[in-house]
Amino acid sequence: MFGLPTATVVIIFGIPAIWVIYTLVFVVLSRGWKAEDVAEDAALANTRASAKGGSATDGGAASAGENGGLA
Repeated sequence: MFGLPTATVVIIFGIPAIWVIYTLVFVVLSRGWKAEDVAEDAALANTRASAKGGSATDGGAASAGENGGLA
């Protein structure tokens, strides 16, 4: 192609093609990461709240008593 050696053409077009394929695979595989983070954060909040004696949805009532009501 264009009078270039085959190895040069493979390098010039092959490496960007591999990078594009890699990026597309990464994007497809990472679509659910945000949902996993939200679920993990909720589970962690519930664990911490139950350790303190409250719940994650009590509006901070459990922590209000622990730090003098400044929460």
